[in-house]
Amino acid sequence: MKITILGTGTFYVNSTRSGPSYLLEVDDKKILIDCGPGTLMRLSQIGIKVEDLDYIFISHFHADHTSDLFALLMNFRLKDFFSNEKEYKTPIVFGPKGIKNFIKKLSRVYELLAFDNYSKVEYKTYKKSIQIGKVKVKTFKVSHTAFGLMAKSYALSFEFNGKIFAFSGDSVMCQGLADASKEADLFVCDASYAKDKGSPAHLNTNEIGEIAQSSKVKKVVLTHFYPNTEQIDLVAEVKEKYLGEVVRGEDSMVINL
Repeated sequence: MKITILGTGTFYVNSTRSGPSYLLEVDDKKILIDCGPGTLMRLSQIGIKVEDLDYIFISHFHADHTSDLFALLMNFRLKDFFSNEKEYKTPIVFGPKGIKNFIKKLSRVYELLAFDNYSKVEYKTYKKSIQIGKVKVKTFKVSHTAFGLMAKSYALSFEFNGKIFAFSGDSVMCQGLADASKEADLFVCDASYAKDKGSPAHLNTNEIGEIAQSSKVKKVVLTHFYPNTEQIDLVAEVKEKYLGEVVRGEDSMVINL
């Protein structure tokens, strides 16, 4: 498994941090996980074309995790207008209930009715377990509330050849997150808050440490950074509760399992 951290930021995009997005290359498949602002640029910078993608997994619908998704899918829709190539591979898009309607609604909001009757992109609602070739994907409902509204938010784990890559999505401490990260070789985790900060939306660093320790995670990579944490040693704070390896994520970072 090869994991490229495409974006470690949030809505606060700058020259060094794009929005949340991750590329998993495994079993000859290219799997995009979330598609926040800057994803298309980051993919192009590492030589990945949108037509190279086999699957897209969306953890939840918030715009910092999906704002480039419509633009990505429009690449395929526009092939019908600008290319004689009528047969081409499109990714299968997995997401929470309503994923297909989410794209159709965006199509209307943007006054681009490109996806009202477009059938070349396939959408699938999450099941607890999804098999992609030899890769086993598990989905875990997690708790993520923003501005008083509960999101349909999921953590994900990908298992291949005895290795587990887990991704928290956006979450607070909950059973779903504990289950998703259990005995993970790599846990890419939402690190929005420094220790002792409370929120119904995101984890703080001590909570990350507690979950990683109890779940027997081998390595934690922190992501989803807000500007007010840039000068804080988040790694040291996680390690107050966790004895394993902790890395502060950076855009374009590559991890091999």
